[in-house]
Amino acid sequence: MSAASLLFVGFVASETSDRQTVQSEKQLLRNVLAHRLDLLSQEQLSLARSDHTVASLVHSFDVQYVRQSVSAQWANYGHNRTVVITGDRIIRAESFDDYTHLTSAPLESGTAIEDLFRQVQTLYMANRVRVPGGFGHRSLQSLDTDDFAVAGYTVLDNRVAMISAVPVMPDGRTTLPDGPAAVIVSAMFLDGGMLRDLNGDLTSDNAVVAELNGALAYEELKFARSMPDLPTTPALEIRGLDGTLLGAFQWQSRTQTSSIWPTVVPVIFVLSVALAILAFGIAWRIGRLNASLQLSEAQNRYLALHDSLSGLANRLQFNRALETALKSGADTPFTILQCDLDKFKAVNDTYGHAAGDEVIKAVAQRFTAAIGEKGLVARLGGDEFAVLIYAKLPRTTLRDLAVLMIRSIKEPIALEGGNTAHIGLSIGIASFPGDGKDPEALMAAADRALYASKEAGRGRAAFASDTATADAGSAEPSNTTFGIESDAA
Repeated sequence: MSAASLLFVGFVASETSDRQTVQSEKQLLRNVLAHRLDLLSQEQLSLARSDHTVASLVHSFDVQYVRQSVSAQWANYGHNRTVVITGDRIIRAESFDDYTHLTSAPLESGTAIEDLFRQVQTLYMANRVRVPGGFGHRSLQSLDTDDFAVAGYTVLDNRVAMISAVPVMPDGRTTLPDGPAAVIVSAMFLDGGMLRDLNGDLTSDNAVVAELNGALAYEELKFARSMPDLPTTPALEIRGLDGTLLGAFQWQSRTQTSSIWPTVVPVIFVLSVALAILAFGIAWRIGRLNASLQLSEAQNRYLALHDSLSGLANRLQFNRALETALKSGADTPFTILQCDLDKFKAVNDTYGHAAGDEVIKAVAQRFTAAIGEKGLVARLGGDEFAVLIYAKLPRTTLRDLAVLMIRSIKEPIALEGGNTAHIGLSIGIASFPGDGKDPEALMAAADRALYASKEAGRGRAAFASDTATADAGSAEPSNTTFGIESDAA
């Protein structure tokens, strides 16, 4: 009777463990895909949210700028397809991986891209604001990604792709005309390259480390246009923007590589000798199951708040920290450092995307070493970083910290294959409450200071208060930025 009871317990425990494991794996994959879809939209902002793009695409058509900017979506982020559509539904540029084609073809009705175009226009009209000389767009700091971008899955070139569309919008210095917005559409195919990025490297002994750092580390992960033949094969359906089933991610679950039975069956034979051994075996197995579920939950929490490549805080965590700092009130001032890498595109163009990833990881380590416990370092997307300094620091200390960061990033970065990358760093500094009392104002002030640093020759930093004084026509507007050469000053 004891053996029969244990067989029943083992069967129930095995079934429960299998179901919980598969559900946990599905949820983790959903979170990873949602994070990558959001990141695709954020990466498009490097082209879409730009005064230069508005001037060179909407007000006029700068062939060289459009070609270089569209090509950069592949070079910097690996977007397989990028389409530029003007407000009057004319396709002006289209890229196929590293090849960019300039055209002037009408947008075909009834296509997935045309459906994205119409949905983005609805969001744009809801978010645009009238400003002197034309129209602008609400600050993105107050919006979630799906408030201004449309993203999902569709079929392009007979391949299933992750796709996103965002409107072209100014970042503060120019305006848009009345009427529909120009739209940038980007897509990444759900095959080889993306699967490797999602799943991490399983070809080495570092699979466990990769899993703890946010990679899925699933066995035999693939995407298929049809559902699996075996009902026991775990699968996550992918549906298009119109709800059509496009295919499914499939993998070999841990329930197929490990089972509770090798533990339970030997205990059944031992039961006749010592029932205590049976109880111990069941308790041990349940503990292993709980540990596995806790690890999956920890991975979900980590992915929600961290950038998968650099390990730094992501935009969501940074925005939450900024809101928390603002709620603390005027008694706890803080500072934002808006950071942008110089010459990063040259690294991708010269050495490839793998080298670019190495550079991002090295930059993250140097930022973390320079900031330490003084604040939160975040990667907002692409080569854009931000630092939230919690404490109130004197201007001289902030200046020294900025110079230290610029010097650290300027140091050569060793790449695989014996190559060396040389990049720089530009910084904009804004402090609460002097430079702004809400997230939008503070980030706008930091962006303004960053722009001044870029204009002054890159590899420099600037205080938002100085750039505001210079813009207002101060008597001393000529020295608003500083860099390594001014460290001794």
